[in-house]
Amino acid sequence: MNARTDLAPPEMGRIPDAQARFGVSRSWLYRAAPDHPGLLVKLGNSTLVNFAVLRGILATLPAASVRPERSRVAA
Repeated sequence: MNARTDLAPPEMGRIPDAQARFGVSRSWLYRAAPDHPGLLVKLGNSTLVNFAVLRGILATLPAASVRPERSRVAA
């Protein structure tokens, strides 16, 4: 059996996969689910995360507002 190397990454995975891949928490996923239909789906007893929907949510988040570091004066 040959392993295919041209396969696209999976579009769905379990919650721990989404946590590792996208840096979101389990609770964040469950809080986001009611506002984003299709984010979470059930397959038997497993809850799967639709990575395409999650990427879409993350793409709409605002940019972080980061202040420049203040210079430190040696005392």
